[in-house]
Formats: sequence, structure tokens, C-alpha cells
Amino acid sequence: DAYQLAYLKFCFPRAKFTLLGDLNQAIFTHENSRSLLKQLSTMFEPDKTQVVQLTKSYRSTAQITDFTAQILLDGEKIEAFDRQGPKPQVVVTADSARGVQAVQTALAQAQAAGEKVAIIGKSLADSEAITTALKAAGVKATLVRTENQRLVDGALVVPSYLAKGLEFDAVIVWDANAAKYAGDDERQLLYTICSRAMHTLTLVAVGQPTALLDRVAPELYEIHPVD
Repeated sequence: DAYQLAYLKFCFPRAKFTLLGDLNQAIFTHENSRSLLKQLSTMFEPDKTQVVQLTKSYRSTAQITDFTAQILLDGEKIEAFDRQGPKPQVVVTADSARGVQAVQTALAQAQAAGEKVAIIGKSLADSEAITTALKAAGVKATLVRTENQRLVDGALVVPSYLAKGLEFDAVIVWDANAAKYAGDDERQLLYTICSRAMHTLTLVAVGQPTALLDRVAPELYEIHPVD
């Protein structure tokens, strides 16, 4: 936040600052993330300020990086590291019951491969609902409610606002439909959620999938309708 930095500069006028961050993950502000960089540049003397952009992503496979990059409209440049893996999967189900079954299937496949899995819901209510549904089906899953909660072994259910900064072998996005992810102002949120995945990414949508995927090249992912 520019105001926070301005206050720190006021308190420590002779200090040097190193700022690190991913502008594509500015999920808690509606302002253009590029304007934030411009604001910060006005606080320091230009000849004493250096901006270095690190464009190569090492977290995720090339398939996941290429997929997530196209969710953004005008995101900062992202260059995929040449580590191969399966294409992201988009599973479209007719109702919530089939959606829960799709989550169970993706979870079982990831755990069979020895992967650490997170199921990420948009809100806490969404995350509570999928946790309850999984437990009713006999699937053990731990809901993470606060940022201070210890990440235990086994499947985790994480609301989106706690996902930033975390990474998992496999991510299952619940419920990536057109109602929950409706507008362009949620592109950075969906990007951040999906980019938590290092090896395997599955998006489960109950009903119509989010239109935020419409501009992603069809060859970058696989879609599976479930009647």
C-alpha cells in the first residue's frame, strides 16, 4: 500500500527500502496494479531508484503457468520455467452433488500420487460448505480459517483470501462457476488461486464455468462435462 510505505518513509527518512511482490496478485485492491508502481516511484529520487522485473515463474509447471497467465487481461509478463506436467482440468457438473464427487475424484488422484492438496473456495462460506460435504462423504479435510492456523497433514480447504503466499502440489478450485467469478475485477483473484498449484490444477464448476476462462486458449487446458 502506497500510504503505508509513505508513512514508513516518514518515520525512517534515511532508510533504504527493498520492495518485493507480484503485481498480478494485487487481489485486495480495485486500482490498477501498475498505478501502484507509479505511486511508489514518486516517493524516491529517480536516480536512486531501481526497478527490476523478474518475469520467470519457477513455482508451477509450464502448463499451469501458461494457463494462469492468460486469465489476466493486462498482467505483468510471465515466462514459464520449462518444467512439464499435465494440463489444467476444468470439470463442469450439473449440480453441487456431482461437483462434490468431482472434488473427491481429483483429491483421490492427487493423494494417490503423493501430492499435498488444497481445495480453495472463494469465500469462507464456500469453503465451509465443501468441507462439510466432503466429511459427509467420509473424506477427511481440514478447513483453514485463519492465517495463523497450522497447516496440518492431509487435504486442506482454504478460502481464497488466505491462499496468497501459499503453494501446494495440487490445487482444486471450488466452485469456479460464472456466478462466483463473474467480473473482470476478479481476474487477479482467480489467477492467484490457480497459481498456488505447483504440479496439478483442477477447477470444478457447478453449472456454467466462469467467463474469466473464455480468453484462455483452448489448447492450454482440458474441459470435462459431467452430466
